[in-house]
Amino acid sequence: MRGKNINRSAIGNDFIAPKPRLQPAMQLSVPSPIPSLGLPNLTLDPPRPSNKHSQRKPSRNSLLDVIHEHSVIVFALLLLIIGVAVIEFGSSYIMAHDYPPLPNNNLKAFPAIGGLNKTVSSANLTSFISSVTNQPASLNLGNKTVSISPDTIKSWLTITGSGTNSYIHVDAGNVASSLNNLINQYVVAPVNQVTITRSDGSSEVAIAGQNGTGLDPNAGIAAQAVTIAKNLFNTKGFNVNAPLVSLPFQALTPAAFPKLIVVDLNSKKLYMFQNGQLINTVLVSAGKPSTPSPVGEFHIWVKLQSQTMTGPGYVQPNVPWVNYFDHNGDAIHGVYWRPAYVFGSVNTSHGCVGVPLSSAAMIYNWAPIGTPVITTPN
Repeated sequence: MRGKNINRSAIGNDFIAPKPRLQPAMQLSVPSPIPSLGLPNLTLDPPRPSNKHSQRKPSRNSLLDVIHEHSVIVFALLLLIIGVAVIEFGSSYIMAHDYPPLPNNNLKAFPAIGGLNKTVSSANLTSFISSVTNQPASLNLGNKTVSISPDTIKSWLTITGSGTNSYIHVDAGNVASSLNNLINQYVVAPVNQVTITRSDGSSEVAIAGQNGTGLDPNAGIAAQAVTIAKNLFNTKGFNVNAPLVSLPFQALTPAAFPKLIVVDLNSKKLYMFQNGQLINTVLVSAGKPSTPSPVGEFHIWVKLQSQTMTGPGYVQPNVPWVNYFDHNGDAIHGVYWRPAYVFGSVNTSHGCVGVPLSSAAMIYNWAPIGTPVITTPN
């Protein structure tokens, strides 16, 4: 037989019949071969379905296979169904119950204050603050004891709040800073001794040295401040131990300063030193006996090319080349209203150190702000 090879199956002993062909569009399972009726070359086709919707339903095992193959999708669908159910049930439950309203966001919120605090009813605030600030408090400076004022203690407190309660806060850092400021009123810096050598080779102590006093570095003011802050609201009083120690002066020469001005109020001369070398001497007229010039070590802190100076009983316009060296209005400046003979011979000012106009600009331009000025007594 020519053409396509057809796969045949043996039926009986003598006859060969072709395998039944499947319909390509249906893919139905093939039934078992029908026994031969003895008719040669008979081809049997499977029965056709009556319509496209009459296919056999999948077996139970086939449904489980589909679920297993798409298990992730099935699990996601289950979660979605459960979530929707929970939301629906929760909404119904909340709607069926009454709850208190949310807090009013317009209420004033007090700032959080870290540290040591106390809540006091507003009705008792005044009396409580009075008991805190008026408790016994003192500062022991070794051989001297001073009281700590109620105003000082009150400055340690921060009070906030309104309505029923007030909140009081005390900061140990503020206490320590306040105590150090109080102690500094009783310490004295040493006065360094300065010896100058004049151009003729003679030397003189321009300013005598004096020892000072300072706070003992082992006083532990910060630790004491913490203890005070912790116990301040007990109103039982406290004492601060602040021993003072002696601070020795140093013996210096002009070489210790890049630039130095020394005013000898007795000889009425101004000496200019640079790197220890005397570079110029200027005659001056300083404060008269009723208004003497200050004595000590100072620094130039303000410079003005010209200004009007006023004081009790005088107004002096256009004072040139002004170098203020203390904070009480005393300066080294040029003088145009005095005769030349007063310089080096008579002190005539209200405390300033007057110099001739010929020297005033030179000093002004040579001495920057910060230049030390030492004045020695008459």
